[in-house]
Amino acid sequence: MELQDIVQDLHALEERIRAYERKYGITSHDFHELYQAGLLDDEGFEKTQEFTRWASAYEMKLERGTTFERLSRERVANLRRQAPGRSVQLIPQFG
Repeated sequence: MELQDIVQDLHALEERIRAYERKYGITSHDFHELYQAGLLDDEGFEKTQEFTRWASAYEMKLERGTTFERLSRERVANLRRQAPGRSVQLIPQFG
């Protein structure tokens, strides 16, 4: 997966997650803890599907975020190697 894809995925996942947080009035982190512990009353098939989608989006966001952070650190390390002791120049990677 390319950097641009990861960033686009992160933004799309964040939008989806924010919609769930607005709807239910809790953070995705708190929701996920309840979901993982099996403490959510899902009131039937439709809510079960919705909770599964929310949990999946949150887990993908965490995974993509970890990947993006790793790639960012690698890029910064490369920039520092290319300009030891000098300012680094950030150039847009994509529009």
